[in-house]
Amino acid sequence: MDLLIFKLCFGKKFAILITDRQMGERREVSMENWKWGKRLRGERRRGSKKKILIFLALCIGVCITGGWIWMLRNKGEEGVVIHPQKEYFEGTIIGYSQTDPEWAEDRLGNSSYTMSKSGCLTSCIASALSSQQAVSGVGRKVTAGEFNRFLGEEGVYNQQGDIVWGRLEEAMPETVVRVASSVKPAEIEQLLAKGHYPIVKVKVGGHGAFHWVLLVGSRDGEYICMDPLTKNGEVISLNTHKNKVYRMRCVYWNK
Repeated sequence: MDLLIFKLCFGKKFAILITDRQMGERREVSMENWKWGKRLRGERRRGSKKKILIFLALCIGVCITGGWIWMLRNKGEEGVVIHPQKEYFEGTIIGYSQTDPEWAEDRLGNSSYTMSKSGCLTSCIASALSSQQAVSGVGRKVTAGEFNRFLGEEGVYNQQGDIVWGRLEEAMPETVVRVASSVKPAEIEQLLAKGHYPIVKVKVGGHGAFHWVLLVGSRDGEYICMDPLTKNGEVISLNTHKNKVYRMRCVYWNK
């Protein structure tokens, strides 16, 4: 409407000039908008790349930290391959599975760990004490669930659910608690010969996570063990874990 009035007053030539100027301004504005949009998109892309780089850096940091912690926890644990020099008859073995529904979800003391996930050592000690009672009549039988509750009530576990051996000795003065500083094959055989059951630390399948099993005897040149990861605490060959042990403990009734 304004352009029509302008044409009538000043003529077509001036109207065209003004229109061209307006179009030029519009093109300049459009170009500025395009440049601004391009700059904004570039900043967004750079921001996305920065976020990705930060995320990758965090992932790498977590992996490095986890590996460092794992190395510290397992420092010096090279493992010893063991084979018996003679046959040891296992006798009556009372095995316990850490995944037994009766106690699988019970926690280890005040920790967040449960029997099903981390109760292998507790199950081994309960099995060792119960098997000794069944064979020799010394001491008393105790299930893995009962033993776990006892350890919790007596404050034997620390906050991580680990057994503190000094506290176990105080809580059970009627037992002998042996914590070996290193794995000695001869010591393992001496304990079996006396009717005691060594508890040894292995890696599941020889290369997996650390795990405790109970040595109960030997057959055909191989040690056999009660493995708490089996369904009913079954006796299997130590060769299942490649016969390699990393630590040794033993708890038995004092006659």
